[in-house]
Amino acid sequence: MNRISAALVCVLISAVFLISGCSRGFVQGDSGVLIAAPITSSTAKPTNGLVQSSEGGSVTIDVKWLGLRDNALIFDVSMDTHSVNLDVYDFKKQALLRDSEGKEYRATVWESPPGGHHREGTLGFEFNGTLAQGTAKTFELVIRGVAGVPERILSWRLN
Repeated sequence: MNRISAALVCVLISAVFLISGCSRGFVQGDSGVLIAAPITSSTAKPTNGLVQSSEGGSVTIDVKWLGLRDNALIFDVSMDTHSVNLDVYDFKKQALLRDSEGKEYRATVWESPPGGHHREGTLGFEFNGTLAQGTAKTFELVIRGVAGVPERILSWRLN
């Protein structure tokens, strides 16, 4: 009897480890069956680098993908120039995010103190649509009307 109890305990412990190890990346579907969890933008990482840059009109814009924070996809934006007053730009009005399915998202956050020729800020987009579903393969940040450049497009490919 002790041998059977010991074997049963070993089988149960092995089953617990197997189930916990193999269930990573799975969620329970509507029917109660485990299905593969979609990759969401909160876990997805750009495969072509976190920082994308655009130069034009004597202004360099560097944008770093920071990921998900407070239910928004967040970017760190840095602008540098020696000839343009950067304080006149409001990226909440001038920036949008476009996914690989063509859906566009308006910026919901632009926090940036004045900086004159060197300005840095936080740009955010509400986490919904393909952002939340994890179905987009790419995202383009479109910035319009900075230093005479009609449109700048910075792109991130997701894993």
